[in-house]
Amino acid sequence: GFLLVASGMLLSLYLLLQAGFTVVLLLIVALFTLASSHALASLLAPASAALLPARLKTATVSLGPCGEAELATLLVWPLCLALAGTWFLCRRATWAWALQDVLGAAVCATFVRTVQLPSLEVGVQLLGLMFLYDIFMVFLSPLFFHKSVMMSVATAGQPSHTVLADGTCERYDGERMPMLLMIPRGDPSRGDYAMLGLGDIVVPGLLLTFAARCDLSLRGAASPLGYWGAASAGYLAGLSCALAANMYHLTINGVQGQPALLYLVPLTIGPVSLLAYLRGELPRLWSGEALLPATQRSLRPVGAAGGAADEALVSQQLCGFAAAPAPLEGSSHYKPLP
Repeated sequence: GFLLVASGMLLSLYLLLQAGFTVVLLLIVALFTLASSHALASLLAPASAALLPARLKTATVSLGPCGEAELATLLVWPLCLALAGTWFLCRRATWAWALQDVLGAAVCATFVRTVQLPSLEVGVQLLGLMFLYDIFMVFLSPLFFHKSVMMSVATAGQPSHTVLADGTCERYDGERMPMLLMIPRGDPSRGDYAMLGLGDIVVPGLLLTFAARCDLSLRGAASPLGYWGAASAGYLAGLSCALAANMYHLTINGVQGQPALLYLVPLTIGPVSLLAYLRGELPRLWSGEALLPATQRSLRPVGAAGGAADEALVSQQLCGFAAAPAPLEGSSHYKPLP
């Protein structure tokens, strides 16, 4: 479902831009401004709550038809909205890329804090589909749309100029897509930026947060030598490969850009899966049992004999529907830890 929605939105945006409806970019910029201010406020809310008296730390304020909001969030939201508004008004300034990166990072952090993978199996399925989606939209879409859909949308609205018949030059300042992290290559006034889409952060980020949660559940801390460290090293290696491929112009169908998930997905899933296999914990991560409290994990590897029944039981426990598994009659099949 998520993949269909993402594909539909990207194709719709591409077709609108190709039809000349560049005003849609302004709408996206406005939505990004509001969403990023809210995301930044939610991240700063704990710091705001720490400054409040104990009785107000968890206080909520009614917003009428909009529901309720935490007082700590409302106190920092005007500041966050002011920062986002400053970016909106000055987004064409040479320094605006830095503020855009801060707002984009806040959106990414809020997303991975809110959306969590229940198991490695779900993660492999989701990241695998996004892997194929990214390759198609970047490298293979020119075969059907004559242009790379992803690159056309990502670079839509860039500054341009036209020489008119009378010899005058008409300049268009452009309207860049905001869902990107941007770093200038040299002087920012030249308008030459290295770009990384927010999707290339949040999709592998779901696996990184899953790895950190497994480390916390199994060993009490996220360690550089644990699953989180393996996933982080893989992400760094994948990003380096994407940058190198772009630098050496390794491409298909002449596309000037790289599908970052082509490198990020296998180089994050691979190390985590390999480490889990070497530790004998791959079945637990695959089913999600690694996220359960120690007293609710069976001593034997999940899937060794239970199959689908084990997976259903783990799913129930993760959702809070079942207590620790009871021993089967006449069998010591399950042996919960004391």
